[in-house]
Amino acid sequence: MPKTPVATSKAANRLRFDIMTTLLLLTGIVCAALAWWLAQGVDPDAAPSALVALLVLLPVAVAITLLMRVVRTLERAGAALAQHQALAQVQHQALEQTLLVARRERDLLVTALDNLPVGVAVFDRRNQLSLSNRFLNRLIPGLSHEMDARSGHQELLRRERELGVQPYATQEPTAMDDDTGATRASLHHAALLQYPGDRWVQALVAHSEHGAIVVARADVTELVRAHHQATKTNEQLVRQSATDSLTGITNRRRFDETLGVEWLRAARAGTCLSLLVVDIDHFKRFNDHYGHVAGDECLRQVAGLLQACVRRAGELVARYGGEEFVILLPAAGLSQAEELAQRCLDGIAQLALPHAASPTAPHVTFSIGIAQLVPSAMRDPASLVNAADTAMYRVKSAGRARYEVADLADWEIDKDAPRSRPGELN
Repeated sequence: MPKTPVATSKAANRLRFDIMTTLLLLTGIVCAALAWWLAQGVDPDAAPSALVALLVLLPVAVAITLLMRVVRTLERAGAALAQHQALAQVQHQALEQTLLVARRERDLLVTALDNLPVGVAVFDRRNQLSLSNRFLNRLIPGLSHEMDARSGHQELLRRERELGVQPYATQEPTAMDDDTGATRASLHHAALLQYPGDRWVQALVAHSEHGAIVVARADVTELVRAHHQATKTNEQLVRQSATDSLTGITNRRRFDETLGVEWLRAARAGTCLSLLVVDIDHFKRFNDHYGHVAGDECLRQVAGLLQACVRRAGELVARYGGEEFVILLPAAGLSQAEELAQRCLDGIAQLALPHAASPTAPHVTFSIGIAQLVPSAMRDPASLVNAADTAMYRVKSAGRARYEVADLADWEIDKDAPRSRPGELN
């Protein structure tokens, strides 16, 4: 916009300059005329009259000259004023157009925010509400009536607490970096909120470097439920992959993994590792006499009994195959292994599952082999299983329904060597 005071000052200076120039010019003319007149020998009696005439004509001439200058100055000032008014009008129209465009853009922004499936609220640097959309008002009922232009961010949080919203997971605030790698003042806080009715909302609070606060709330209920279902399914698959489907206890694959881990742990710590191999006596005759359905039920009851016999944390009961079970005892000595074996034998006797086809007893019995050692890098974990298994078959050959501890010969037997003669274990 034109600077009118400066233009006016310039016009005044120009007018003063014109007046002084005119006065000097007229004074020079008058002095020159008088000098010429005196030089011509003018009549002395006429001198006063001439002098008076000059003194009268001089102000008139000066007034006329000044009047002409004033008229020209006023014309120039009027032209400048008209130009200034025209420019001001153009600038006013441009400003109105800019404001109109800004209002349209704000209306478009508000419309876009209202149609987003995300709740948004913006607070200025004075923590006063600038705008909020309809989704946020639907997500937090009654919020639009309680928040006005003076409401701060804390009012929204207070309303959520009244609704019973609980933080489920919170992410530490992170500073945003610019392209140069310098850390800016803007911080982002993210959190997963649990709303009443099993609804889940992802919350985001962004603090700009200018002091404004942007609050966002996104309904992620379906995503969280899908994640929880996927997690539950994965856990179930992991359990199924480690569980024997018939008996519900640990299967052989997980037992082999656990044995390897415990073998290395015991080798590093220099502690004992014990193993019991438990086999149901005459189980083929049980199936032949009672049928496979009854045989499956027998296996389930035996698995439950063995599981109930273990008492220390870390002891593992697993189905090794068919009617054979194993019990792994980390950091357990031989006396603890024998005590557990006797507890298992007493338990199966008290359970008294009928076995009319058994030549050993009228009820189901066990044959148990025990092996114990301090693991080392010189041996393989399979050697522990092989020794306990050999001791168990020695029990079967000697009458069943008891336990035996692996001796030196049991440790030295090859894993592929036959454990009994044909027909001996029927």
